[in-house]
Amino acid sequence: MFKLPDGIPTFRNSAQDWADYAEYHAILNGKINLYGLTKPSRLVSDEDVVLGIEDDTDKYLEKVDEISTEILYRIQVGECLYPFEIEDHDYSLRFAPKSDQGNIIYPYLLLATRAKMDKDRIKASIDGSLLFEYLCSIVAQNYFGPRAEVDILGTSKEDITNFRDKLREITHVLGEGGDIHDNHGHKPQDGKVDVIVWKGFKDQQPSKMIGFGQCKTGTNWVEKLSELDTEAFCKTWFTRQPVLTPVRMFFTAQYFPRDIFRERANLAGLVFDRFRILDYLPEKIDENLLDKIYNWTEAIKEHYSKN
Repeated sequence: MFKLPDGIPTFRNSAQDWADYAEYHAILNGKINLYGLTKPSRLVSDEDVVLGIEDDTDKYLEKVDEISTEILYRIQVGECLYPFEIEDHDYSLRFAPKSDQGNIIYPYLLLATRAKMDKDRIKASIDGSLLFEYLCSIVAQNYFGPRAEVDILGTSKEDITNFRDKLREITHVLGEGGDIHDNHGHKPQDGKVDVIVWKGFKDQQPSKMIGFGQCKTGTNWVEKLSELDTEAFCKTWFTRQPVLTPVRMFFTAQYFPRDIFRERANLAGLVFDRFRILDYLPEKIDENLLDKIYNWTEAIKEHYSKN
């Protein structure tokens, strides 16, 4: 998996990796030629270059065709929130925002995937990973539908006291879970729950749909797909178990490869990858959140342009 600012996909990288790389350069330059963009990969030291594929124009045209096919798919599923158009017989990609939200949200999701989120997640005094949790919370609420409620637990996981207090506050509003176990010495991070969403009834009785969401930026999440165990979380922290075991939800700023989507979803649960997040964005997003997302994205772009 390549990382910005200096990473370059190799010839063997997937069309989805290359599409991300093309999108980033289209954002920076307005418009890029896909065939020209793949040329630096000929200089990458891998077996393809050794075998002489760098002289085989047909092989590179096939790669460009794969990339353009991926982008056409993104145009289809992203609709007005996908801020790119493909031109010149599908060989050029142009940054062409169709909506204010798409102009802000999609570049953020792209950079939250390809930036070095271990050391660059905080820019302009804004935590890009925390922004993702807030974004996922409103997507989860919108997916659950009218009258759904949501809260973010991830912000409290660094401190056990704050974690217990926050979780106790959520269960009080949720109306399920009873009290919270002390679990002295237990690390709240081990629970892996970042977002809690639920949909209750006016009678305020238990027996309602609940979702626990885990949120991941970056690209190093494949080995963490099955980390979240909602039943174990409830048994660890709740003195009284919910009537229904919470649904396991997995949010990622990246994409799930289509050829192994089911395989990975079997591990992750209810999946919200980059394009499913776009699918369930509400029509109206808090302006303060949008401003922070925009400012973080611009700060990352500026930081990488200097490197």
